[in-house]
Amino acid sequence: MEEIKEHDREDGDAREPEWRKKQREFEKVKARAKALRLRLTCTICGEKAKLNCPCETTQYCSTECQRIDWRDRGHRKACKKIRDERAAEAARAEAPTPPPPEEIVYGPAPRSHADEVRARIAAEHEAARVRREANPEPEPTSARYGSRCPICLEEWDVNTPGVFRTCCCRRICKSCGDKTKFQTACPLCRKPPTKTHAETLARLRRHVENEVPEAISHLGNAYRRGHYGLVKSDKKAAKIYRRAVELGNVDAMVRLGTLYGNGSGVKLDKKKAERLTRMAADRGDAHAQGYLGLSLDSEQKHEEAFRYYALAANQGETFSQTDLGCCYMDGKGTEVDLGKARYWFERAAAKGHEKATNRLKDLNARV
Repeated sequence: MEEIKEHDREDGDAREPEWRKKQREFEKVKARAKALRLRLTCTICGEKAKLNCPCETTQYCSTECQRIDWRDRGHRKACKKIRDERAAEAARAEAPTPPPPEEIVYGPAPRSHADEVRARIAAEHEAARVRREANPEPEPTSARYGSRCPICLEEWDVNTPGVFRTCCCRRICKSCGDKTKFQTACPLCRKPPTKTHAETLARLRRHVENEVPEAISHLGNAYRRGHYGLVKSDKKAAKIYRRAVELGNVDAMVRLGTLYGNGSGVKLDKKKAERLTRMAADRGDAHAQGYLGLSLDSEQKHEEAFRYYALAANQGETFSQTDLGCCYMDGKGTEVDLGKARYWFERAAAKGHEKATNRLKDLNARV
């Protein structure tokens, strides 16, 4: 019977087309080449291998890849285990007596090293998630601007105003603005630059007609400062700011609150000014938090002022850092803490704030 089966197999191979045999041979050669290539490439990055692991099961292109595999993937223990097993096998082969029979354990299979690595990675992801929830990314005051510069991805410096692009109504940091001001197109939307104030103003007004809050607020700034050839008018600026405030623009809230507080272009109204400033401060604007802290400090509400100073100082607002240091130094709204006062004075003085430098000298003389 076996002779008949063998004869049928030989007849089938004889009837098989020649191209099928060559294809099968090519697949075998290709598989061997792939296995050889895997043995000659780095386990981590796939580059040409130059270093062999002591266990001879993996190869690396550099010590950096070996460090990643040993430290982050836990291959150090696996390598030691393989070498120990090989040494034990060699010792058993040289031993005159056969090794004792392995103990048979009935039950679930033990957890492999891969399971331990997966559990460690899952624990690291969970720890990272907890850290993100404990220190969330600050919510930007403007969805169009975001919380970082779209070019260099650095966080906004609240002490340095960014560069507003009228073509796309987005903002970039001053450093990126200085580097790209001589380019022939916008680095964000690739539109060509305008040649006259009239063209710039026409481009801005098209965004204003489309109800873009950032464009409306910028147009109010242009009327307030007399930019783009416009006649300077606080009254017109206040009217435009109101339109931006209705759309939820935080910068317009601060600007309009300043006009109400000074009575410029509108009737003097301290309560409305404080209400607008508080709206902007509650939305995370550092300047509004600093202004509100000053207003509350003048009303002898030191504890609430201290809280807003701290919110603005943590965002890097220099004036609020100095005011917060004064609160710690004089004990207004909090207990006297000269160490924290020095910390905030030094941070503000490092940015060139003159008042912080003077208060730091007074603190050194006091100590």
